[in-house]
Amino acid sequence: MKESDAFVVLTEKAREILFPGSKETGFDRRGRPVEVIPCCVDLENRFAGDREVLRQQYRERLGLNGRYVIVHVGALGGLYLCEEIADIIAASREREPNTFALFLTQSDSKLIEPLLRDRGLDEGDYFIGRVAPDEIEGFLYAADIGLSIVKASYATQSRSPTKIPEYLACGLPIIANSGVGDVDILILDNDVGALVEEFDREAYLRAFDRIESLGNIAGRCRGVADDEFDLKTVGGVRYRRVYLALQKS
Repeated sequence: MKESDAFVVLTEKAREILFPGSKETGFDRRGRPVEVIPCCVDLENRFAGDREVLRQQYRERLGLNGRYVIVHVGALGGLYLCEEIADIIAASREREPNTFALFLTQSDSKLIEPLLRDRGLDEGDYFIGRVAPDEIEGFLYAADIGLSIVKASYATQSRSPTKIPEYLACGLPIIANSGVGDVDILILDNDVGALVEEFDREAYLRAFDRIESLGNIAGRCRGVADDEFDLKTVGGVRYRRVYLALQKS
């Protein structure tokens, strides 16, 4: 860091920790540019389909009509809390017996499948597997809620989960645990989901109640994705700003 000429971090929390005061000035104490650039998504090419059309197509294709679908995208195990994810799905089944769990993951199914079975789900209640990148959009449109459950720690304050903008781009409200990157602020300030403060049944049920109280917020979720995570208008603009600042220095 001493030898660097500029800095990119993924979250405002990381900026506060590493470069106090840079939010107001855009520079660290030595006058070097600092930018916060979260993990962005290609909203123009990858997440640009007709939501209602794709939702109907994929729900019919996957046999999900009449099901309440909760999706998790990405790896399982390690920082990704499989026991807690399974418990959240079990809590959903208390409210919605037709709950279906959709895991779009490159990880071994054995990390989550036995946990789902232990909580009363059978083969017809979940899908676990890899999905081609160009089909992620359709699978997400088929869902009703996106999960982002990650171990919170000092290190994960710098984390910007890519699944968050993917969910929002597809109009999905989010259930996430607190203490990870800027996710808390994103959800609370924009009313695009619910935060889990504790890992217990009551907290999970409150989260589902919160999601229900928000109503249909697909449009708002997409708007937040456009404003906060667009590859060109957010990621591209901010990287360009770093390079221009370096040219002037």
